[in-house]
Order: sequence, then C-alpha cells, then structure tokens
Amino acid sequence: MHIEKNVCENIIGTILNVDENSKDNLQSQLDLVDMGIQRDLHPQILSNGKYRLLPPIVAMSKEEKEVFCTVLKDIKATDAYASNISRCVSLKDKKLYSLKSHDYHILMQDLLPLALRCCMSKKETSCIIELSNIMKAIWGKVLNVELEKVQDRAALTLCNLEKIFPPSFFTIMVHLIIHLTREAIIGGLVFYRWMYPIERC
Repeated sequence: MHIEKNVCENIIGTILNVDENSKDNLQSQLDLVDMGIQRDLHPQILSNGKYRLLPPIVAMSKEEKEVFCTVLKDIKATDAYASNISRCVSLKDKKLYSLKSHDYHILMQDLLPLALRCCMSKKETSCIIELSNIMKAIWGKVLNVELEKVQDRAALTLCNLEKIFPPSFFTIMVHLIIHLTREAIIGGLVFYRWMYPIERC
C-alpha cells in the first residue's frame, strides 16, 4: 500500500519536476559526474561559478504540465470509487496537493496512464503504463496464476525505467516492487490486507 503511494509520489514529483517531491537535486547530479554516467544530466557550471541543473529526461514542459493537470482536473469519478481528485489539482501551480494513499492507488492504477498518454512520448509513457499494469495484476481482486511472469515483467520494467529516470528516482520503495509478487503469492489477495477502508473512514 505504502510502496504504491511512494512510487506514484516519486513518478509525479519527477515528471512534474516539483522541487519538494523530486529526488533530482544538485547533490544527486554531482554524484552522476563522480560516477561518470548519464552525461546528459550533468549540471552545467555557469560563468559566476554556480551550477545550472538540467531537468530529467521525463520532466514535462509547461504546456505538457498544463495538459496533464487539466486531464486530472476534469476527471469525474463515480461515488465510492475515489475521492474528488480534481480538488487536489492546482492548475495555477501545476501541482497535486493533499492526496491520500487511496488517491495515489487510483492514480497509479487508472488515472496516471490516461493522463500521461495525452502529453508524453510513447517511450516514457509505455514504461509507466507497464508499471501500472504490474500494480493492477498484484492488487487485483483475483490473483493471476502467472504471477511468476509478473515478477519477471517487474524486473524488466525497472530496467526500462532506469533508462529514462534519473538514478535519484530509485529509492528503496521503488526497488521493493520486485518483491511484491512474491508477497502476493505467499500472502494471498492483497485487498484483504490493505488499510484503505480504515483510512477513508
């Protein structure tokens, strides 16, 4: 439950390039210089000695952010499906505010793929949609017999995400996605164990 929330928060913070949610900062970009990887993300040194940070590859432009936020603002959900996510979207700041764990659950599984298709390239969108499909398979009301294949897909998807997201995106919570299928195989259906009904009361 919290893995899904933290992963979705990481994705949204990175693609919207929100300072407080993005893990991409000067220190993480200087680490890239030390490791000698992803040269297109190395900070540029200006004439006055300060650094200019380059946005991640998946960071949206202002127009893309506006389309993304407008799609989320205009979504109407049925009663008891989700809270009113449109009230959490700020078109002025192009950010999402005050989302609960269940809101991130709905975003990750249903709304994020829909909103991203409108404004990002197919390469970036396909990786995030595949991650969303993996989450749906694990959190489903009926467990698929082929969860071993889902685990293989999760590993492959994380490898594809490493190609487009900065290394600072990959927190411990993102890497825990690999273990979710094993947990679902051992523990059974996830929706008997999650805390969303208690949180929503």
